[in-house]
Amino acid sequence: MAPSRLESPPADTTTSSVQKLKAPKGPSEDPYGHYYPADPNTLSLESNFGPMEPDTIGYLQPTTLDTPLEVMHERFERDGYLFIKGCISKETSLACRRDYFTHMAPSGLLKNGTEPVEGIFSGADTRKYLPPGNLRRLFGLKDDPESDKYVELMISAHEADFYVEFCKNQELRDFVSRFTGWKNPQMLQRTMLRAFVPESELTPVHFDQMYLRAGPPTSLTAWIPIGNVSLEGGGLMYLEGSTDIGKKTEDDFAKNAHNLTDEERISAFNKNMNDGGFLSRDTVAYGKEARRKWLIAEYAAGDVIFHNPYMVHASCKNRDPGNKIRLATDVRFVDPEKPYDKRWMKVYRPLDGL
Repeated sequence: MAPSRLESPPADTTTSSVQKLKAPKGPSEDPYGHYYPADPNTLSLESNFGPMEPDTIGYLQPTTLDTPLEVMHERFERDGYLFIKGCISKETSLACRRDYFTHMAPSGLLKNGTEPVEGIFSGADTRKYLPPGNLRRLFGLKDDPESDKYVELMISAHEADFYVEFCKNQELRDFVSRFTGWKNPQMLQRTMLRAFVPESELTPVHFDQMYLRAGPPTSLTAWIPIGNVSLEGGGLMYLEGSTDIGKKTEDDFAKNAHNLTDEERISAFNKNMNDGGFLSRDTVAYGKEARRKWLIAEYAAGDVIFHNPYMVHASCKNRDPGNKIRLATDVRFVDPEKPYDKRWMKVYRPLDGL
């Protein structure tokens, strides 16, 4: 399901490089359908419940920025995602990475003697660097100065000047406007800026509409790696062709929501949902049950991957061979002239109900 588009793009749309579409590429120049960076048997991919089996792994297919718009639409409608190479400048991505890890350095997150932009993990107890929430309580993380400092800095980073400016990126906004046809796309204020240290927690299985139920399924999510993410670095992965699974899951939920109040119905954490609001924490079992592959990719600074609100996604553990921290953010766009989930028009806070 693609975000709704206007019948024709607005006449005053900005003239970014995205709009100056070149002629279609020849088959040898278009990476889509040809991206196979490594034999999955050679990779070390780990879920919360053990290794990922090589025959359950496939690859996300990249699309170049100068691909004709109609081809982008076809791919998004068919695949549920659009993996755009070089959507924003590499320099913008790396500057944000440098500033984030400079901001976080007092928490002991980084290895001594390394540059912040490298984001090399210190090797400390990984539990110290879990995000706020139930897992921290489960591990008894309290009264630990470094861990407490990490939480404080991680939360404040969402309002730090460097990150606020990063989220205003004009290249990203121009692309979203061009792709959707929305004259003035609205970025929802609640964004998720996350750093996953090696061998720590991962992103459980979910789809976005679970958390956006107070609005229609018309949002567009952009997952933005901040810096490079290796194949084994825990980048976002998608369950192949899973828009139908997300939609059916949400339809089934709606049918069973008759016993809920209106407030409970729009919550991903109500009594009809799994703990934490996720579909599963076991990516291996979930993929096998669905009989579909998990699609992964190596992300470069400047890449952005977009997905629809029903596309099922998750991540593996970060097992980057260089011990680099995986830093990324996910932001969501809506058409402000149409209904959307206004609960997301606030800055992220731990345990904020979303």
